[in-house]
Amino acid sequence: NTLNSAYMIFGVVWIKSLYENVDLNKIKTIYILDTGLKDKDLQFLKEFDKVEIINSDLNETSTSDALPKNSIWLQHVLRKTKYFRKVLRKDDLPLVMVDSDCMFVSDIFEHLDFESDVLVCNRSYKDYDNWIASFFVANNVDKGIKFLNAWISRMKLLMIEQPNRGWFESHSLNLCIEELKNDPKNEIKIGDVFTKNVACEEISCYNKDTSVLHFSRFDRFNQLPEIRKKAFGYLSD
Repeated sequence: NTLNSAYMIFGVVWIKSLYENVDLNKIKTIYILDTGLKDKDLQFLKEFDKVEIINSDLNETSTSDALPKNSIWLQHVLRKTKYFRKVLRKDDLPLVMVDSDCMFVSDIFEHLDFESDVLVCNRSYKDYDNWIASFFVANNVDKGIKFLNAWISRMKLLMIEQPNRGWFESHSLNLCIEELKNDPKNEIKIGDVFTKNVACEEISCYNKDTSVLHFSRFDRFNQLPEIRKKAFGYLSD
């Protein structure tokens, strides 16, 4: 989870819903990458026993503007791959990355395929493969690092090739996966998880099997009274 103070309203929902709905016995450490948290935010997060704060080289507390033209915000989201790789190297354990603007509504582990080296999140409502960076899993540490190396390299290349396009992370992820799948020398087993289960961003995909809601489109979920009540309940506790 990458988090700054401007996004802390989502961070509160994220951490409280995780503790309520996910089997914590299967989690050793919950890492939160600090890209601009205030002291009061850090104090709140440290009240959760499994949370470990990772300091980053960015301290931007004031913006949550995710428009591609906002280069400051892009610095937040681009760091999650870099620091995910650092944590993976440090712990030598499987690692899951979930965006901070998400709410857990049931346990995520039922959706994870542990036979794949990495799991990437595929949009459920597209008729073609369209991977996003909102949810990512590295089951195999060594191959997970190799995948991240390829992804980060592709991201850097894309920023040179198309500096004005924005959304480098997800687009580079799609390019990276396609390139690896077409490479006869690739040994990384890439599996899918689906947005309808672990990063649901469309009401039409929301069902009893959904474990994570992705609030990138909160205005849509705001139409569902039970979701609105639950989310605001976490904020009012």
